[in-house]
Amino acid sequence: MIDFLQYEFIQNALVIGIALALSAALLSPYLVLNQQAMIADGLAHVSFAGIILGVLLSGEPLYIAIPFVILASLLIKYLSQTKTINADAAIGLVSSVSFAIGLILVKKGQGFNISIESMLVGNIFTATTADMVLSIVITVLITVFVLVFYRKLFMITYDQNYAKFSKVNVQILGYLLAGLTAFFIVIGVRTIGTLLISALVVFPSVIASQLTKSFKNTLLFGIISSFVIVVMGIFIAHPLEIPVGSTIVVIYALLLLIIFIIKFILRRK
Repeated sequence: MIDFLQYEFIQNALVIGIALALSAALLSPYLVLNQQAMIADGLAHVSFAGIILGVLLSGEPLYIAIPFVILASLLIKYLSQTKTINADAAIGLVSSVSFAIGLILVKKGQGFNISIESMLVGNIFTATTADMVLSIVITVLITVFVLVFYRKLFMITYDQNYAKFSKVNVQILGYLLAGLTAFFIVIGVRTIGTLLISALVVFPSVIASQLTKSFKNTLLFGIISSFVIVVMGIFIAHPLEIPVGSTIVVIYALLLLIIFIIKFILRRK
């Protein structure tokens, strides 16, 4: 099983997987605990259109997709702050329109030669060096962002009114978080898939919150579980020739189920 580590595409997949695992785990509590988890799913649909647009307009679709999805994330954030549209509706509006545009572009675009299935489920084993570099870049950016603004992000997550009272610039940090999430989602869609990348953001905090009530421990346990499960997913998926993203999500679900069963048994004692 360890022999395939000698192959460069496996090494690239591990680097990308670990980078995305760390990024997702760092973003997870700030989105999930603040009831913004669906923004990851919404931006995944937006990135579908962004990547297709990038394929049609550029030799490197990420150059188009990244700014496209970041702008969409800022638009969602702006719309969600208006009094007439709530956050879920803003995500639904922008993501559904973007996804629809993406499907139209696929149908009418000339020279589109990328499998729709591969975009929906991703393939980390075909990732390029550019994907690996960008995965590392977004991990560094998110890590620095969390370390620098940890306390302020903590206040925003649990009590925005108190954060505003404490003179925390809630809007700016919110837009920065949305932009970094968008950047992460675009890279993740290329490797994990449109349908599955949001699960990487949701599961770490959901699992960690079953084990601890401490925010710091939720962040720590989320990072550990995300790292272990993503690496396991790559090691299991390759020899079985099944999609890595799907494997990771199934392992996450099994772990969560096991935790629920153990907690249920302990409560009955």
